Amino acid sequence: MSTKPVLYYALFSPPARACILTAKLIGLDVELKAVDFSKKEHLSDEFLKLNPQHQIPVFVDTDGEVYVDSHAIICFMVSKYGKTDQLYAKDLKRRAHIDHRLHYENGVLFQVIKDIVARNIYGGEAEYNKRSLELCQNAYDTLEHFLKQGSFVVGNELSVADISIHTTLITLDLLLPVDRQRYPKIGDWLQRMQQLLPDYEEVNMKGAKALQQRIEGCMAEHKSKS
Repeated sequence: MSTKPVLYYALFSPPARACILTAKLIGLDVELKAVDFSKKEHLSDEFLKLNPQHQIPVFVDTDGEVYVDSHAIICFMVSKYGKTDQLYAKDLKRRAHIDHRLHYENGVLFQVIKDIVARNIYGGEAEYNKRSLELCQNAYDTLEHFLKQGSFVVGNELSVADISIHTTLITLDLLLPVDRQRYPKIGDWLQRMQQLLPDYEEVNMKGAKALQQRIEGCMAEHKSKS
């Protein structure tokens, strides 16, 4: 058994960054194990035993129990290790709204990145597809609506939903920038989160820029071949 939890991650991954930042916010000391995708470590026998879906992040608790999916991990970490329940409320009404925003991140916002990766890294497309742009605008519209109801995505208190949404959004903001005039609430929230999240540049922006460079590098390569 490990003396502290282990988090398998890659910094370019928004979900992995959400787990790292959540751990830092609650003061949880985790052992970070980087997974090198360029060496296909996510397809190794050792890693596949942890997660047959070969995705990061993966969280291994001190008792050896393995947890996958960033949303499940951050909720578990706060529930077990958090000193308070602010980030993931025990109150069922607030928790339901937090869960809803987590589903929005997974089913709406993150799908924009998945669509871009499929088209612009693996699909050979040199420009952003109209469908990607439509998905992105829809995601931004919805997030602006959430933020009209409070300073954070659920009311006026920070939650795990803010962390999850933010790690994805800052990556998208580098690729398809949020129009601050059209979406003023998102712009204000991004600034607010920058002040609140620990190691913002070293963890969050560094990882977001790595994914941005990968996507834009592939697009440039596709364009040169067309």
